[in-house]
Amino acid sequence: MADEVEGRRATLQNSPPGHCHHIPAARRPSGSIGLHYSPVPLVILIDRSLSNLACCLHDRFKRGTVPSDLDESIKLHRAAVLLHPPGHSGRFMSLNNLANSLRDRFKQRGVLSDLDESTELHRAAVLLCPPGHSDRPMFLNNLGNSLADKFKQRGVLSDLNEAIELHRAALILCPSGHSHRSMSLNNLANRLQNRFWQQGILSDPNEAIELYQAALILCPPGHFDRSGFLNNLAFSLKHRFKQRGTLSDLDEAIELYRAALLLQPPGHSVRSMSLNNLADSLATRFKQRGILSDLDEAIELHRAALLLCPPGHSLRSTSLGNLATDIVQRFKQRGMLSDLDESIELFRAALLLRPHGHPDRSGSLGNVANSLRDRFKQRGILSDLDEAIEFFRAALLLCSPGHSDRFGFLNNLANSIGRRFQQRGILSDIDEAIELRRAALPLCPPGHSDRSLSLYNLATSLQDGF
Repeated sequence: MADEVEGRRATLQNSPPGHCHHIPAARRPSGSIGLHYSPVPLVILIDRSLSNLACCLHDRFKRGTVPSDLDESIKLHRAAVLLHPPGHSGRFMSLNNLANSLRDRFKQRGVLSDLDESTELHRAAVLLCPPGHSDRPMFLNNLGNSLADKFKQRGVLSDLNEAIELHRAALILCPSGHSHRSMSLNNLANRLQNRFWQQGILSDPNEAIELYQAALILCPPGHFDRSGFLNNLAFSLKHRFKQRGTLSDLDEAIELYRAALLLQPPGHSVRSMSLNNLADSLATRFKQRGILSDLDEAIELHRAALLLCPPGHSLRSTSLGNLATDIVQRFKQRGMLSDLDESIELFRAALLLRPHGHPDRSGSLGNVANSLRDRFKQRGILSDLDEAIEFFRAALLLCSPGHSDRFGFLNNLANSIGRRFQQRGILSDIDEAIELRRAALPLCPPGHSDRSLSLYNLATSLQDGF
């Protein structure tokens, strides 16, 4: 790839202003001897050289070799667009190439202006690509994907709905046998899933699953996209299970995740994600059926995923938390204190990777606190209870009024302080527990599923303090 980029660069540099280029004899069509060939216009040479070099740089960037390649690719694509003014037959392709590079830079750096510009360029390319053109389905899909990215950033439903209509239009242009049909099916399915999560339209996940199944049929063993389509279908089936509770959906999702993992051997870029997906599904099935072999397998898969997330990896804290959560579940089933000890160390390690300001810090504080409290119940070491209380306090401070987890942390902190009062008899502890119970009660108004428990806990604490 480096040789190809340098070759394209040399070609561009060898076409200076004022230069006229004749087709070398070796590159003329056979039977052309004796015919006269006019020089190739300079603008065509520069146009082709710019576009070829820009595309090579973009391809090399995707392979992760040279990060600066993307910026240079964008600069060259901009220059190519200038060589294709309105009315030029090649303008829509230059606009599309520039839009693709800008969208990739947005994915890398998160600058919304890149995404906005990419979307408008894709829209302009679609308008210039005439009906019946072989690239029109690709351009429709590209615009749909950019609009979907905008929706994810800004939450404007009209962007998502427009993306769905564009993907439907692209699919119509990709009948059976079309090389882009599987990707069009997958794109439309993705957008329908996105809309279901936002609006809860029950027909959307069913249609998405049918589209994913159709896409998978078009990707037989050995197809480059097969592992991704297996994961997408599995993900949709698992989420439908969560909505409807049909265990056959969960069973099928697990088998699909297994098949995807087989296509992602050691060294594959998304192997850790596939390990986690399969592990999470097995842990979910354990909760439904209580088969310990599912939980044991989930733990081993999470261990394997953690090994692929060394210190510094963006998913390490998540992987640590996933493994710890399943080990806690196994402790609750088998009572092995070594599992509880290991879960505490894993939760502590995850917490260190979620400093102040991290959106998941309160959850990590709660995980450590819950495990320390459980260990106190097993061993009676008061330092574990004291530490659990401090972690619960820290978590509560991060949950301002209106936060969905505030009731849970108020309740857990009150329970732990009440238990410490029972151990040490310090009156300030039971007074604080009562105040926490009073604060929790308004969060459970009449009709709330936890109201009776909250009333009972407050009454018990009042009786303890009497």
